[in-house]
Order: sequence, then structure tokens, then C-alpha cells
Amino acid sequence: MADTIGQKIKKTRKAYEMNQVEFSIGLGISQGRLSEIEKDITKPSAETLIALRKRYNVDLNWLLTD
Repeated sequence: MADTIGQKIKKTRKAYEMNQVEFSIGLGISQGRLSEIEKDITKPSAETLIALRKRYNVDLNWLLTD
């Protein structure tokens, strides 16, 4: 089974060796919101996706597709 968006974001954060607080600051969101995204409770906003691409060089095709 393919990874979810939340799992891919968590993998990205771990690859940068950052905790949720550090990573969420880079995205301009709260640690709680990042936690919800990583657990697939909620989806990232368009602004968060743009921040992921710009700040952490995340390929949005990879992130949004299986």
C-alpha cells in the first residue's frame, strides 16, 4: 500500500532530522497542526504545500500521488 500524504511529510521531516516543532516553524504552521497532518487527521492547505516545496524541496507530484 502506498504511503499517505501525512506519512510522506513525516518521512521528509525525518530526512531533515527535525522534530515537529522545528519542521512546523519552517512551514509556518503549529506543531499540533503538523501532528494532525502526519497522522492523516487533516490534509495540508495549499499554503502548506507551497511551503513544503519551497522550504524543503518536496516534489508535489510525489507527495500528492501514489
